[in-house]
Amino acid sequence: MAIQTFIANHKPDIEQIISVITKPMSGEICHQVTFSYGDELRLDFGEMSAYTHPKLAHLRKGSWQFGTRATPWVFKQGDRILTSSLPVDIDAEIDEVEIDAVKKVLQQLENKELINFVINARNISLTLLFEGDYKLILEPDLQDDSGLAYWELFMPPEQILTVGPGLFWECKRL
Repeated sequence: MAIQTFIANHKPDIEQIISVITKPMSGEICHQVTFSYGDELRLDFGEMSAYTHPKLAHLRKGSWQFGTRATPWVFKQGDRILTSSLPVDIDAEIDEVEIDAVKKVLQQLENKELINFVINARNISLTLLFEGDYKLILEPDLQDDSGLAYWELFMPPEQILTVGPGLFWECKRL
């Protein structure tokens, strides 16, 4: 209700809206860095719990789940690039050794506090700022015609924020 009231009274741009929606996530700890569907990066924040589906009960998920979808990203500490997303080639098999190497570097985010979640309205780039001067920067291709969202954020209580493709975004209950 507070978000709808803010939007109605201020007609904010996407930067303000995303800031309001993600503000409760600031201060959460990144507990888990994984890849799903090949090279789609996923970060789990907040309280960790088991999945409800019996076949997934041995796995854990955060109360906040951030996923990159098919969006290029760069992982930095300060100005130094530590690693970046794997090249997207639908016909090529994903090299598990390469994924494991990238995951090992990204695991530096585990047990780090999320300081801020910043979106740039002009190009829909997103920067997640973490303690220790770590940055995860997503750089969506606005010309991408795959129809996939650039990134998603599953939030409590059962909400999802989806950004992309293009300048499209929505926040809704699941």
